[in-house]
Amino acid sequence: MTVYRTCTRDWSTTSPAAAPAPLAEQAVPLPPSGWLADELFLIAHDDVTGGLRVPAGAIRRGLAAAMLADLAFVGAVTVAASGMVVTGTAAPGAVDPWGRTVLRWIETDTPHPPAAWLDRLAGHAYRSVADRLTVAGVVRPRTVRRWWWRRDTAYPAVDTNVAAWPWARLTMRVRRHTRLTVHDSTLARLCVATGLGGHVLGADTLPARRQLRQLLTPVPPGIDQLVRHLAAADRRSRHSQHDRRSRHGRQGRR
Repeated sequence: MTVYRTCTRDWSTTSPAAAPAPLAEQAVPLPPSGWLADELFLIAHDDVTGGLRVPAGAIRRGLAAAMLADLAFVGAVTVAASGMVVTGTAAPGAVDPWGRTVLRWIETDTPHPPAAWLDRLAGHAYRSVADRLTVAGVVRPRTVRRWWWRRDTAYPAVDTNVAAWPWARLTMRVRRHTRLTVHDSTLARLCVATGLGGHVLGADTLPARRQLRQLLTPVPPGIDQLVRHLAAADRRSRHSQHDRRSRHGRQGRR
């Protein structure tokens, strides 16, 4: 099996929001277990078809949280005692061009709590991570026609062993009742909060979640806050969808 977590790649992004840096500045070493946002993206997509396993809105919010968590782990951002997201002290080379764009936003904008940044970054995070993994040669974009007027982009894996590694690593450790690292504890929390709990745990049930909690290692407080805000946003979204369906149902019976 190709081991994704040991690779070092050029993690530049072609996202319109962040102009690519010169080639010499683009190479950013991959952390020992991979960027959280990249691994969440791969878990959220079928590695053969490239289709999403969860609603698009959920994965966009999840990727926004994962990107902020990645920045927090390298010391580029933190959640201050005031509850606001602020920049940290990491060297610019610790993040990619898109990460530096996010840092400029945080640094120059009015301070906001994590929930506000999740909403703001959700519209950009998906494309940014997709571009990064495409440039890295991990996924390949493929246009899929859903209806005659609508086309979506799927992201099948270039190498299914590489793409499946984050899911396989988490699933194997959970099934073996192995204590999770801080990185994998964060990734598991992000998966559950994004609606991918069933895919990782085998079944998204209360007993499965209780078992997972016993395996989790505590994460830094700021990152824990990001995940909690993500889970709250996901609950609000599900309740909103349920309310809309209920209203449509009542209108249809009239």
